[in-house]
Amino acid sequence: MRSTIPIADCHGHLGVHPDFPAYKFALPEMVGVMDHLNIQILAITSTRACYTDCPAGNAEVAEALQQYPDRFRGYVTVNPQPEGQALAELERWKHFHQPPLIKLHPALHQYPIHGPGYRPVWDYAHQTGAVVLVHTWDSDALCSPLLLLGPAREFPRARIIIGHSGVTWRGYHQALEVASQAENTFLDLTGSQSHRTILEKMVALVGAERILFGSDLPYLEAAVTLGRVMTARVSDAAKEAILRTNFLRLLREGN
Repeated sequence: MRSTIPIADCHGHLGVHPDFPAYKFALPEMVGVMDHLNIQILAITSTRACYTDCPAGNAEVAEALQQYPDRFRGYVTVNPQPEGQALAELERWKHFHQPPLIKLHPALHQYPIHGPGYRPVWDYAHQTGAVVLVHTWDSDALCSPLLLLGPAREFPRARIIIGHSGVTWRGYHQALEVASQAENTFLDLTGSQSHRTILEKMVALVGAERILFGSDLPYLEAAVTLGRVMTARVSDAAKEAILRTNFLRLLREGN
């Protein structure tokens, strides 16, 4: 299935993942998949940064942005440990994008998203109006969607993408609970699970303008999530918002 709408994809990766068979992870191959599905731009996070080494991983993103400046947008991935590294990385790579794009992975970094170590990052995001993509998972002690309600309220100028929207059926409802109470949160469709009728429920409860298409390229098949959107019983205007205009608005880029 090819989208008739040029897609702005909020959630992709760079590099090889130990748990997923990244069938086309080289940059030219990824761009080929994007062209096939009409994904115009993809915001990427370094897998190395999520697992072991934020400075080296962010440097990989910098190289990808140099090679394909029109196709990729780069998240700066930060870890609250060691102290001070997160703000140093945000300053070092601030040229990636304005407003800043920040990726947090509490599960892999083994630090709770509402913990004090993240406060400097949340404050930075609030001061700069950054877009913050946070990995979440249903009821997880480190990254449950429910843990984002506190930061969302305390740092209202940060625009928070609830990564994967909690993944499971229950996780989606936790993400919806947060989104219904904090207007600076956005629901990400990226995920390894599909739930019939959930997209229609998301549109009904929070509005199409706060839902974002994400593929998880190259680890998941982007066509699956695209099919979920294209076949959903929502308006064509809602589909265009989800596939394109909502993320462009967060990026503050033109349509």
